[in-house]
Amino acid sequence: MEISGLDFCLINILSYIAGLSTGLLVCCKHKDKFFGRSENQERGLDEFQAQPYSPPPQAEVVASSTPVEQVNKGVRITLE
Repeated sequence: MEISGLDFCLINILSYIAGLSTGLLVCCKHKDKFFGRSENQERGLDEFQAQPYSPPPQAEVVASSTPVEQVNKGVRITLE
């Protein structure tokens, strides 16, 4: 029995789809173990999201800079 090129491609495609679907099913079934989530973490996240938002206190911003006269002193460069 000879395997033609079309048979070879179909077997490879079916094997790929079967492997991909098996991997996705295992990942979906055991996602809590893979991603490290537990019921306590989920409950803590829900409690955190239930808290009302309060913006952080505003701090006074004071700009400090040198006067313009000191900054704009010219520099002369000469090439010989």
